[in-house]
Amino acid sequence: MRVKTEKKRSEIVSIAGELFLSQGYGSVSMATIAAAVGGSKGTLYGYFSSKEEIFAAFVVSAGQQRWQEFNALEKEAAGVEARLIALGRRYLRLLLSDEIMSVNRLVIAEAARFPELGRIFYDNGPKSVIGVIASTLQQSAAAGEIVIEDPVAEAWRFKSLCEARLVEQCLWGIRSGASEAEIIDNVRPACAIFLNSHRP
Repeated sequence: MRVKTEKKRSEIVSIAGELFLSQGYGSVSMATIAAAVGGSKGTLYGYFSSKEEIFAAFVVSAGQQRWQEFNALEKEAAGVEARLIALGRRYLRLLLSDEIMSVNRLVIAEAARFPELGRIFYDNGPKSVIGVIASTLQQSAAAGEIVIEDPVAEAWRFKSLCEARLVEQCLWGIRSGASEAEIIDNVRPACAIFLNSHRP
């Protein structure tokens, strides 16, 4: 029995991810992935039970470094405005990264035919982002800095405010990315609008 290794698993995820992005999710089969990896389907199934499971691993892998940066929000940031600006900046860096933009486009292109892609992407990306934002808002509310009734609902609103304009333009290929200055210019008014609605 062949011993499974993390190196081999990562290789499978990386190669499968390249295939998903270049050929589309629907065109890639387990046999296609096995051939590209250079092994048998038996070996592939030893690591993953389905193509959906490989795709989920690819989504996590694609955003891993950016996610760590996003989730490492400085706890010492003074005041709710500073914390929200830091949070918004880190979120846009995550979302506008080449890796996440590529996965986003893939999911949008294929989700109508393969609805499971949307659920996989949501569970491994946006759901976690919303959790971090909601937790930050809840902590600020507990400290009396803002007034909110539903942290999760308000997290979605804050997320949308930060995304305005920049995300659509990058997603549609109108622009190739955003500078740190452009991200700040998007986040500051988003935070101002949000805080104006939730000050004590």
